[in-house]
Amino acid sequence: MSEEEKKEKATAYQSSWPRRPERPWERPLPSPTPMPIIPTEDVNRILKQILDRLGAIEKRLEKIEKLLAERAASSI
Repeated sequence: MSEEEKKEKATAYQSSWPRRPERPWERPLPSPTPMPIIPTEDVNRILKQILDRLGAIEKRLEKIEKLLAERAASSI
């Protein structure tokens, strides 16, 4: 059997399996934008500010917890 006959035979007998439905076209993800180069000193300064703010928040929360514990103890 020649190559042409094999191709004709293959096209004559299509599979009985249903074709997979085609997916709708999806837009590709946008390429990420590069971050601007920030000097290390600025990054360290910003991180220190964040840590200072978090420390202040933690102190306030401790005061609130203490007040609530006192109220709960006095109401019992």
